[in-house]
Amino acid sequence: AAAAAARYSTQQSNCDPNIVSCLTSDNYMQCGTGSIHSIKFIPRTLNIDFGMPTRGDLIRNIIEIPATTLIPPLQEPTNRLPIQYDSPMLEKSLDLPTNERIIEKQAVNMLRVRRKKMKKHQRKKLRKKMKFIMEKVRLKRRQKKEKLFQAELIAKIKEAEAFDAKEYVNEKLSILNKKILPRTFRGEILPAEMIKQFLDEKRATKEAKRNKPRLTL
Repeated sequence: AAAAAARYSTQQSNCDPNIVSCLTSDNYMQCGTGSIHSIKFIPRTLNIDFGMPTRGDLIRNIIEIPATTLIPPLQEPTNRLPIQYDSPMLEKSLDLPTNERIIEKQAVNMLRVRRKKMKKHQRKKLRKKMKFIMEKVRLKRRQKKEKLFQAELIAKIKEAEAFDAKEYVNEKLSILNKKILPRTFRGEILPAEMIKQFLDEKRATKEAKRNKPRLTL
């Protein structure tokens, strides 16, 4: 085979520069006096028609999908799988490690006394700063109370001057002499005129019984 290939390369000048081999039914190639049982190609020296359909000068290389194949339509699954959610993230808080020896708070009473003294000092400082302002507020408060008291005294004086003793006595006597009629008579609700009439009749019968004439010797 190596000798045949060397002989083929030396006899290439005797062949057509565009066509080097001729295809037969037995896949047997003859070129000049040599024979090779397999097809070999040299780059850029062949121009073989492989029987591709052409349209004009352009080669149609598009191969369409056969129309007989059918794509099945999409269908919803019969079994609906449950939706899986991601598990929530756990919030973990990390604390600093505590020492084995815990230092307790010392001098608690001293700190309490110090705070008390500081508050007292702050009060004194505030009073000294707001002395005249607070005095002005207290003065206005006293004046307001005095005005209200004087207004009450003036109202009582006017009421005493407008008092009439004679009219007051007559009003009280009219209340005492006024006859109060009951709303019912023998368990029945009746008008005031009828109740007054029945009471007068009852009083007249009592007077008649009391003033009944008697025989004397």
